[in-house]
Amino acid sequence: MSLEIFDENIWQEYLEYLYRVAEHNCEVCDDIDSLVQDTLTVMMVKLEKGEKIDHPKGFLSAVLKNKYNSWLREKYKAEIVEFSEGSVNDASDEFALIEEEAQKNEEYEAVRRELGRLIRIYREVTVRYYVHGKSVQEIAQELGIPKGTVLSRLSAAREQIREGIENMEKYSQISYEPKKGCIGIWGGAGLNGEPFSLMCSDIEANVLYLAYENPVSVRGIADTMGMPSAYLEPIIDRLVEGELMGRTKGGLVYTRCFVLRYEDSLGDIAAQEKLAREKAGAVWEIAYKHFSPLFEREEFAAMSEKQKATALLHFLNKILDDVVARCHPYADNQPKDPPERKNGGKWLATLKLFEGEMKRHEKYDVSGPLVVAYSKEGEKDFFCRMFDFQSVFGTAHWAYSNFKYKFSAQAVLRYYASFLEGGIKCDNNAMLELIPEFEKLSILKRGADGTLALDIPFMSFNELRTYWKPAYIKIRSELIKLLSNDMKELWESGRHKVPKHIDEADFFVYRGALGAFGPALLLELVNQELLPYPVTVGKTPIIFVEYRKENK
Repeated sequence: MSLEIFDENIWQEYLEYLYRVAEHNCEVCDDIDSLVQDTLTVMMVKLEKGEKIDHPKGFLSAVLKNKYNSWLREKYKAEIVEFSEGSVNDASDEFALIEEEAQKNEEYEAVRRELGRLIRIYREVTVRYYVHGKSVQEIAQELGIPKGTVLSRLSAAREQIREGIENMEKYSQISYEPKKGCIGIWGGAGLNGEPFSLMCSDIEANVLYLAYENPVSVRGIADTMGMPSAYLEPIIDRLVEGELMGRTKGGLVYTRCFVLRYEDSLGDIAAQEKLAREKAGAVWEIAYKHFSPLFEREEFAAMSEKQKATALLHFLNKILDDVVARCHPYADNQPKDPPERKNGGKWLATLKLFEGEMKRHEKYDVSGPLVVAYSKEGEKDFFCRMFDFQSVFGTAHWAYSNFKYKFSAQAVLRYYASFLEGGIKCDNNAMLELIPEFEKLSILKRGADGTLALDIPFMSFNELRTYWKPAYIKIRSELIKLLSNDMKELWESGRHKVPKHIDEADFFVYRGALGAFGPALLLELVNQELLPYPVTVGKTPIIFVEYRKENK
């Protein structure tokens, strides 16, 4: 008689029966769940061996009695303990044999737990052989592998299960205090938001952390996290497919993105603040020399003072970011662009890990995706892109996820573009209900007549390319000369040890060493009142839109 003779409803009936009996007769026991499960396991083992059970419920009731008596003997160290309905000595010889068999198989549940931690190639043969009772030949035919392979996998699985039962204390702190993670990229996300969309929970962050230093087995990750391999495998497969992880020919997995602790992601903040404080005046002198002749240009002159200040902060932020990159110790060997990904993205990813609660640095934690939007079929030819820099100066894309309706950054950009000359239509009229939210973020404003307008700077590609980019290049060149020597010590203080299997490993050796410098210098320009236009920190989101002004 096989386990398959009983369907799920019958097993559920037996389970409920055992709980009723246990709750009525085993009130002293503080772990009725284990008592019931152990009893049911005895029946499963007996049926798996093809033995016949004429009266299943009577059989289960007797085994439950003996299990309870054994628990009482252990608890009170008594030689004989009476069961509420009679003595253990009343059990027949058959039940004595059953008890002996049950003792031999008392690790059955442990075996089942270990079975769940086997990786797929071992688990699929073991489940078929031991749970479903299929022959080696049948398994070989179902899986399309030789019989010898089935036998070798069964042997390996048995050994892994044995080792697992002998060493049940494998779980690390991660199993009960998982790390939290935040993914960031250099470049543009994939068609489905990769790699951000790959990070569905803390599980992914901890998997990437565990496979960071060296390639590891899925079983090893499962043991450390205290999770069955069966549940981890699809998660890891998705990370491999999404290129945040890789897999060796031998089946080990490894992390491809850069991983670091959040507290190490901004470098020596005090030293960067000191340098920013000392150099703010000289930096602005250089910037003003090249930018001020452009202040009278039509598109810039038409902006409000807030928009002008935001535009200058945007330009300086980009220049400083470029200066930091070009002063990098490995600058000559750095990739000029992120690698292209098969998901349509073009990025390098960094995972920042948080211990305990996820608390960001209020002043220096920044994020700045570049978002593009094109005209759709039936619309006038139009193209624009947005630099959406989340910072202490003002809330940008981090706020979008808290809106009543959730829109992508691209949908938000299309809405902004609807205000521009020759712009494109808003994707969804529900966006109009969010106007008060955009006003609170200082992104939209109303004129005296109630007319709504963008409160962020925007400029045509032609204006930027012809006039502002040449000034940008000159400022960048002079700032490199001004700052490069002072940056050397800061670079070295933020050096990381990066495994060679990380994508573009050299790129990350000094990653974040000057992570606070750009925002710190912008804050110094504002605090020292060097900018010619007023800036309200917290209400000046550094969002800048570039667009094609003339339709072609």
